[in-house]
Amino acid sequence: MSALAAARGGMNRVLRPFGVQMVRGRSDDPAIQPFLSARRTLTAARRADLSIEDYIDRRSAVPGATVETVNALFRLADSREKMQRICEIGAGSGRYAARVIVSEHPDTYEIYETAGDWLPRLRSLPNVVLQPADGHTLSATPTGSVDLVHAHKVFVYLPLVVTIGYLDEMARVVRPGGIVAFDVVNEDCLDDEMTRNWVSSRATLYCMISRSWLLGHLAQRGLSLLGGHFVPLSGGRTELLVFRKA
Repeated sequence: MSALAAARGGMNRVLRPFGVQMVRGRSDDPAIQPFLSARRTLTAARRADLSIEDYIDRRSAVPGATVETVNALFRLADSREKMQRICEIGAGSGRYAARVIVSEHPDTYEIYETAGDWLPRLRSLPNVVLQPADGHTLSATPTGSVDLVHAHKVFVYLPLVVTIGYLDEMARVVRPGGIVAFDVVNEDCLDDEMTRNWVSSRATLYCMISRSWLLGHLAQRGLSLLGGHFVPLSGGRTELLVFRKA
């Protein structure tokens, strides 16, 4: 067994209680390796007679977590204008994308996704444009061009420097008056139960970011916080933060 295979096996033993696994990606960059295998996840969902959304919610969060997150996003955004152009980072299985598309019926839904095995499913969603993803930027999206740019269960796994780069890119591509939304693990997410779960499971895959620093960093880029909403995460919770561009 190679050192890489052994390392991947060790990580999967840590991930197993959370119902996810690491699989081979198209890059050696740890920031863009996929965690969920499309083939295995789709097969398991079919066997369980569940939609992808419901299957992943039940395995890695709580039933209904996806729709709750999308509803919270639009409630906090309180936008009365049609969102014609939307961009999502790390759409993965497409469970959030499908919900947002049904809600907003955008003319264009841009997706940056590095996990090649999920691309056929994402391509089947209405009005989707798959952008070339490098795992760090939104380089194919013009400045000030989207009404909503969002990411879910992405920044909780990425190194801080990658997350900061993506946040700056989100601030760049959103139009004035547009919405930026994403979830992170910050200090307000932690409680005794969550930390006990992480320590006992040795869950080293999660990354934290300071809420106060984050708000200050994005305020300098013209983003004002509209509100936050806690959403389930395997073994704990994240905070969905929703901003408007000045």
